[in-house]
Amino acid sequence: MLVPIINLAKQVYPVVLKVNGTVGHQKEKGLPPGSSEFWWKIAISSVFVLLGGLFAGLTLGLMGLDELHLRVLSTSSDDPLERANAAKVLRLLNKGRHWVLVVLLLGNVIVNESLPIFLDDALGGGIPAIVMSTAAIVVFGIIPQAVSVRYGLSIGATCAPIVLGMMYIFAPIAWPIAKLLDYVLGKSETHTYKKAELKSFLQFHRQGEEPLRDDEISILNGVLELSKKSVVDLMTPMKDVVTISADTILDREAVTSLLLSGYSRIPVHVPGKPGAFVGLLLVKKLSIYDPSQALPVSKFPLSILPEAAPTINCFQALDYFQTGRAHLLLISNTPGKEGGAIGVITLEDIIEEIISEEIVDETDRYEDNQSKKRARRLRDATVMRGIVEYHTSRANSYDGERTPLLRGQRADGEGAPPPSEPMSFRDLESVASPRANGSVAARSAYGSTEVFVQSPRSNAP
Repeated sequence: MLVPIINLAKQVYPVVLKVNGTVGHQKEKGLPPGSSEFWWKIAISSVFVLLGGLFAGLTLGLMGLDELHLRVLSTSSDDPLERANAAKVLRLLNKGRHWVLVVLLLGNVIVNESLPIFLDDALGGGIPAIVMSTAAIVVFGIIPQAVSVRYGLSIGATCAPIVLGMMYIFAPIAWPIAKLLDYVLGKSETHTYKKAELKSFLQFHRQGEEPLRDDEISILNGVLELSKKSVVDLMTPMKDVVTISADTILDREAVTSLLLSGYSRIPVHVPGKPGAFVGLLLVKKLSIYDPSQALPVSKFPLSILPEAAPTINCFQALDYFQTGRAHLLLISNTPGKEGGAIGVITLEDIIEEIISEEIVDETDRYEDNQSKKRARRLRDATVMRGIVEYHTSRANSYDGERTPLLRGQRADGEGAPPPSEPMSFRDLESVASPRANGSVAARSAYGSTEVFVQSPRSNAP
């Protein structure tokens, strides 16, 4: 297509010359097509065209690579070749992105400006040389750039030694220009993502080569939001917290009421001072206790009850829980002083916030204390797939068979015996006599008192 255009341009394009003060017209003449000089100049021009395409492709390919992405690939990519390529390109760019940019642009300019010189001799100059060089640069510039966009990492790693050599060759010119760009524009810094950007970034990974599950995205979002949330947002108010006085006698009735509360840690306060706490009673210690001894709570070893101001965030609370000293934190307006308690927060509360779901265990009656929503235990096939439960028949005293739940089978499906209760609360309820207001009467070493028992789960399990 270009040959007829070139021939036509050579025939009709006049060259205006001034010869001895007169203007004359002369046809441009190129080298004979069969001569050796014609072919080697065409060969050199072809090399320049390819080099121009290479420089254009490398400029777009290397400069388009994100340094943070390269660091991730160089350390955690599953493909060894990709990991090696990323490390090679990263070493090149660490010498100076502006230095690499100046060298590539300088090489591209030299090639593009040298190409018409050789084409002028081969094609006779003028319009034919301009048209041919422009067409070649456009055609052989677009293709390498398109390829570099798709395979920029592998091409950049392959050509990294060539670019590095050119950086040292053109250093007297390119290095000062690069330093000037660093001074004027600043050095290129690694781009990092804000938390809001990361949350949006996670949403885009619902599909792809290794898509993230909805639960995984929810957990990651929960972790990103954890430092912004105060413990006040998650704590259980004191009106919903089960507490006990240090002088309460732990007879059968009191122990039963504690077990019915469904909590594993009970804050203990000074007798007559509900706002002055002295420690935590671990309910599991009552498993070897004989209620007939009728000992007061003060006779039991109490765990520490740490206090914190409501200004701390959830991450600070989680850091403390990870020390293992306690899994329940008393939130107080006056930490270390009585009367300032406003609520408690547990490790379970933090975990629930991270996974963005309520954890409902065997003893829970409510999902949370705010909504008072009854606890629901999911048993659909998706949740139970791969899980084996023991089913004990009420008519027999021996253990039933282990029945794996298959797809579409319900845990309490027809023909299968219902699951056994995790704890015999019905037996406990028959012993205890809870009053209508939620409190249970118990004897005290200081006289008759009541142990306040709330059914919603607020303490640590």
